[in-house]
Amino acid sequence: MLNVFLVIIAYILVGLFEAPGLIRNKYWRELSIVAVLLSSSLTLSLLLAMGVRLPMIIPVIYRAFVPLLTWLGIM
Repeated sequence: MLNVFLVIIAYILVGLFEAPGLIRNKYWRELSIVAVLLSSSLTLSLLLAMGVRLPMIIPVIYRAFVPLLTWLGIM
Protein backbone atom coordinates (compact mmCIF):
# COMPACT_ATOMS: atom_id res chain seq x y z
CA MET A 1 0.00 0.00 0.00
CA LEU A 2 2.88 2.34 0.70
CA ASN A 3 4.21 1.70 -2.83
CA VAL A 4 0.91 2.85 -4.34
CA PHE A 5 0.92 5.98 -2.18
CA LEU A 6 4.51 6.84 -3.19
CA VAL A 7 3.74 6.33 -6.88
CA ILE A 8 0.73 8.64 -6.66
CA ILE A 9 2.75 11.30 -4.80
CA ALA A 10 5.53 11.09 -7.39
CA TYR A 11 3.11 11.56 -10.28
CA ILE A 12 1.38 14.46 -8.55
CA LEU A 13 4.77 16.15 -8.13
CA VAL A 14 5.66 15.58 -11.80
CA GLY A 15 2.29 16.99 -12.86
CA LEU A 16 2.69 20.03 -10.62
CA PHE A 17 6.14 20.63 -12.08
CA GLU A 18 5.17 20.23 -15.75
CA ALA A 19 1.66 21.67 -16.02
CA PRO A 20 2.05 25.33 -14.91
CA GLY A 21 4.61 26.19 -17.57
CA LEU A 22 2.56 24.56 -20.30
CA ILE A 23 -0.60 26.33 -19.16
CA ARG A 24 1.18 29.67 -18.78
CA ASN A 25 2.54 29.48 -22.34
CA LYS A 26 -0.79 28.11 -23.66
CA TYR A 27 0.76 24.93 -25.03
CA TRP A 28 -2.53 23.04 -25.04
CA ARG A 29 -1.44 20.26 -27.42
CA GLU A 30 1.68 19.59 -25.42
CA LEU A 31 -0.32 19.63 -22.21
CA SER A 32 -2.73 17.06 -23.59
CA ILE A 33 0.12 14.82 -24.72
CA VAL A 34 1.82 15.11 -21.33
CA ALA A 35 -1.50 14.28 -19.65
CA VAL A 36 -2.02 11.19 -21.83
CA LEU A 37 1.53 9.95 -21.31
CA LEU A 38 1.46 10.61 -17.57
CA SER A 39 -1.90 8.93 -17.09
CA SER A 40 -0.90 5.84 -19.08
CA SER A 41 2.41 5.54 -17.26
CA LEU A 42 0.62 6.14 -13.94
CA THR A 43 -1.71 3.25 -14.72
CA LEU A 44 1.18 0.92 -15.49
CA SER A 45 3.12 2.09 -12.44
CA LEU A 46 0.14 1.55 -10.15
CA LEU A 47 -0.36 -1.95 -11.53
CA LEU A 48 3.30 -2.76 -10.90
CA ALA A 49 3.15 -1.23 -7.41
CA MET A 50 0.15 -3.44 -6.60
CA GLY A 51 2.07 -6.52 -7.70
CA VAL A 52 0.18 -7.26 -10.92
CA ARG A 53 2.27 -9.23 -13.38
CA LEU A 54 2.33 -7.46 -16.74
CA PRO A 55 3.12 -9.09 -20.08
CA MET A 56 6.50 -8.49 -21.71
CA ILE A 57 6.33 -5.59 -24.15
CA ILE A 58 9.75 -6.09 -25.75
CA PRO A 59 8.59 -8.67 -28.35
CA VAL A 60 5.86 -6.27 -29.50
CA ILE A 61 8.33 -3.41 -29.83
CA TYR A 62 10.74 -5.67 -31.69
CA ARG A 63 8.06 -6.77 -34.18
CA ALA A 64 7.03 -3.15 -34.71
CA PHE A 65 10.46 -1.60 -35.19
CA VAL A 66 12.49 -4.24 -37.04
CA PRO A 67 10.52 -3.84 -40.31
CA LEU A 68 10.74 -0.06 -39.99
CA LEU A 69 14.47 -0.10 -39.31
CA THR A 70 15.02 -2.60 -42.14
CA TRP A 71 13.05 -0.39 -44.51
CA LEU A 72 15.15 2.61 -43.46
CA GLY A 73 18.34 0.58 -44.02
CA ILE A 74 19.50 0.82 -40.41
CA MET A 75 19.35 -2.94 -39.74
